[in-house]
Amino acid sequence: MTHPPRAASGARLVIPSASLIPSTWMAAQPPEGFYVFNPAIIQLRKRLLMAYRVDFGRSLPARQRTACALCLLDANLQVETGSVVALSDTITDGGANHYDPRFLTVGDRLFVHYNNNWDTTPNQIFLVELDPDTLEAKHPARPLFFDGQRQPVEKNWMLFAHEGDLFAIYRIEPHIVLRLDIDMSGAVHCRPAYRVAWDATRYGARYGELRGGAPPVRVGDRYVALFHSRTAPRGRMNTSAPATIATVNRTGWFRAVKRWLRERLDPLRYFGGVYEFAATPPFAPTYLRPEPLLHPDAEERPHRPTAAHLTPRRVVYPSGLVRLADGAWLVSYGVHDERAVLRVFACHEIEGGAETSPSGVAS
Repeated sequence: MTHPPRAASGARLVIPSASLIPSTWMAAQPPEGFYVFNPAIIQLRKRLLMAYRVDFGRSLPARQRTACALCLLDANLQVETGSVVALSDTITDGGANHYDPRFLTVGDRLFVHYNNNWDTTPNQIFLVELDPDTLEAKHPARPLFFDGQRQPVEKNWMLFAHEGDLFAIYRIEPHIVLRLDIDMSGAVHCRPAYRVAWDATRYGARYGELRGGAPPVRVGDRYVALFHSRTAPRGRMNTSAPATIATVNRTGWFRAVKRWLRERLDPLRYFGGVYEFAATPPFAPTYLRPEPLLHPDAEERPHRPTAAHLTPRRVVYPSGLVRLADGAWLVSYGVHDERAVLRVFACHEIEGGAETSPSGVAS
């Protein structure tokens, strides 16, 4: 792409899934059997790249049904003909399943990192360097190794390069930053670097805990990043219910009725939000948008049941953020685990001001 993307603020574009599926994967099943979602974007060498997750539905065993692909987008945010790359087919030593890719650049080097979901416990995040010309894996995948207490599944580390060093946002509240060493071969060792306490409880009480999303983008003296959060259904049946009720609860027809009601009345909801942090260590948070930028109920309802989750849910899942030449922002995100969406926001919709800065204490 030789020109910057052209799109008006507020424009929302759903990328047709069929245009994103590598031709070599079409032999597995017809296009309508795939689920394509959670796109990440980045600008490199005057090109707009997009990586995304492809679920093969239920046509393959559970441990062989999720992969990543890449493509180029033109100035009108359309998939460039012949640009789709079956990224997962070029990755070695990176596990069987590749979930939710995100981009990283370190100087002129291009990387993708992804996770293996529940394939291992704890799960694993992998970093893969790409050839910027072919967009294929350049070297074997490298696991990120954190010698510390971890959750069973951690999918949403946000990697960013700063002044020649590589860091990852490990947790948003408190703001925990890891330092990564990619100079050696093999596993990438990640060590705690900074921790800043700050208060995001008001947002979290309404929309859920702040979790990782789109990797940070530097704007002057600060970084802008997108995160996701989620709220659980309120009406789940008590797990300590009497045996007779528990037995009914396990029957197929009753579960189907519950799913139908929950889908319409009280589904799990994911939101997309914005926060900023200083572009100097210890990277203290400076701004939290008080309301979500992305709301699941603002999107078209799910078209079909998803293969990724049995629990009904309404999802917006931010994975990419690019600042355009005119100051507007291009956001890429997944919707309901079934589609990839691009949306343009005005500068003031993304970037914050000092009057709403949260307090933070470096420790």
